[in-house]
Amino acid sequence: MELIKIAILSFLIFLFLLFIFYLYTQFFVEKKTITIVNADGKEIKINVEIAADPFKQARGLMFRDKLGENEGMLFVFNKPAKYGFWMVNTTIPLDAIFFDENKRVVDIIKMEPCRTMADYCKVYAPKAEAKYVLEVNQGFAEKNKIIDNCTFRENE
Repeated sequence: MELIKIAILSFLIFLFLLFIFYLYTQFFVEKKTITIVNADGKEIKINVEIAADPFKQARGLMFRDKLGENEGMLFVFNKPAKYGFWMVNTTIPLDAIFFDENKRVVDIIKMEPCRTMADYCKVYAPKAEAKYVLEVNQGFAEKNKIIDNCTFRENE
């Protein structure tokens, strides 16, 4: 009987810590503004959430109902590679803009929602290695004339 009480208490402590971690990730999300210089030389400012750790990168924009017009998520990886993205539990159609280590566009992919794990969720991978990936509403890149070789910078 004592072991059952210890097991239940341990489980409750685990759930509490998991809840605290969830709150932390929701309310203490790193945010920045980046500026993309498009094909016409125009500067486009985008407010982004930074996904620099594996937990935030795995969660991405899952379970979101909307994304603001000039909002997105910037994935920052330790080294360039052909990182694959999938849209499981993502309900918003997205553009994935892949940047190399010099913050220059190397590929842009339109990604379609994949609502559940039961669906077949396509993996989207760039044609070249990338260190940064910006997810924004689908059509954003075309509307703002963002093409290969455009660049971005992080604002202070």
